[in-house]
Amino acid sequence: MKPILSALAMLALSFAVMANESNPAPVQETAIEQFSGTWEIVAVQPPGSTKEARRLVFRKDRTYAALNAEGQKLWAGTFDLDPTVTPRVWDHRSYESQKKGGDALGIYELDGDKLKVCCVVGVWKDGQWTGKPRPSEFKLPAADVVLELRRVKVDK
Repeated sequence: MKPILSALAMLALSFAVMANESNPAPVQETAIEQFSGTWEIVAVQPPGSTKEARRLVFRKDRTYAALNAEGQKLWAGTFDLDPTVTPRVWDHRSYESQKKGGDALGIYELDGDKLKVCCVVGVWKDGQWTGKPRPSEFKLPAADVVLELRRVKVDK
């Protein structure tokens, strides 16, 4: 009788584990959660390409803002992530560039409180991308801009 009860217990446990695995948190939402926050720009290539921006703030609603040293918003827009491909995709567009069809195709690498992003800038015209192809590595000249960022710790 004990072997049957043990087998039934193992079967019940395996069903519980499978049920939990069949409903994982969506990968996209997890990536947005990890990406969200305030990030300090610690390195920029080429120098000056972010103008006066010192921080980037990414929100869970997929909006972002670039802030200067005084915390004033310089520009803002929307972003999308695709963490399911390699390298991971990070596309963003400022509200101003959206009016002209402008977009930035990029990639990202997130390692705890360190974030590396790079992108190329172009325009969508009649459904076609006009600009360099999406970078596949974090280097110039394949990318127009390469940023290294560090998460800003928030006191609770």
